[in-house]
Amino acid sequence: MNSDQILIISFWNPTARHPQQGIFIQEQAAAVCDMRENIIFLQVNILPSRNIFLKKTYEEAAYFKNKRITINLYSRLWKFWYVNPWSVSRIILRLIRKNKGEIAPAIIHANVIFPCGVTGYLLARKLGARLLISEHWSKTGKLLGHPLYKRIAMKAYLYSFAVICVSEFLSERLSRSTGHKNLIVIPNIIDTDIYSYKQKPTSGNSSLSMVCIANWKLPKRLDLIIESLISFASESSLKIELTVVGNGPQADMLRKRETPENLKIRWTGYLDRSAIAPLLQGANIFLHASDIETFSIVTAEALSTGTPVLASNTGALPELINEQNGILVENNHESWLNGIREIVTKEYDYEVIAHQNQNKYSPRQIGNRILSIYDSINTGKS
Repeated sequence: MNSDQILIISFWNPTARHPQQGIFIQEQAAAVCDMRENIIFLQVNILPSRNIFLKKTYEEAAYFKNKRITINLYSRLWKFWYVNPWSVSRIILRLIRKNKGEIAPAIIHANVIFPCGVTGYLLARKLGARLLISEHWSKTGKLLGHPLYKRIAMKAYLYSFAVICVSEFLSERLSRSTGHKNLIVIPNIIDTDIYSYKQKPTSGNSSLSMVCIANWKLPKRLDLIIESLISFASESSLKIELTVVGNGPQADMLRKRETPENLKIRWTGYLDRSAIAPLLQGANIFLHASDIETFSIVTAEALSTGTPVLASNTGALPELINEQNGILVENNHESWLNGIREIVTKEYDYEVIAHQNQNKYSPRQIGNRILSIYDSINTGKS
């Protein structure tokens, strides 16, 4: 065992098919790898292919002053491998042992309980390493009730020195379901160089620019945004433009909805961050409707540009929204309509909103907090 080495493991990684998958995990790994050496970032991708038999590829690359290793597992039976952390942990263990001591972590930092956290637990037991789990997943409760996985998932949580939760909302849920005594809330990272403050364009009092961004399927609620905005436009003389970023079945269904003449809806489909940031910087209001949120990166990104937010009063969203930066509403048409009526009349200090949120979510701020947990694990302090 290398007394200082950290092995960060992620099963949620960007791919050609899903370029934004697990981007929040990548940013946390980048933050700590940029600030400290002797870290290995292990990405595990379990991918569909035409072959029944498992095909494995292995790649190594420099990652800041550290190393990134990517293991790709291809199979027509990829779902079997994805739900089988016991077999995947053996594949990773063989890889580690082939590296002749180059990979000998003192700490394994696994992201999301399943399958990564369970895999990290199995590896930590074999390697005599300490375990740290970062939890981002809203479905942890379902997993802890699953007849096949609840026992191994609970073992992984309770073996972990600490569990990093991205919100108080998620921390409280895990506290009730696991009884873990060392839950630490550290939010996701926002790239504050990209999502920076720029002075809002002057549009007078006759027009209004709004943006919403998501993968448009449940638990997201594009229907609440569109229907309440149609109702508001029908009673307003404002020229309103709503930009809808993202794809999904809700977008496909609502794209055909008729709107009043003074409401223009622009459907962009998927956009990368370099295209999203200017939309947020130029918007008057960001809209986010969802039945549940464990954090909501898009909301934090909007706030980091200084854009006030109208959002659902659910999950972790109340931790992000306050009287100075937005309004919370219940998930029904009347509440959303009243929320739009109210937020368009309020005045906000855009620069103050941006400053407050950039300080909270910057890579250096979050990276330092994670590194302090590594140090606590190495010294055995709770």
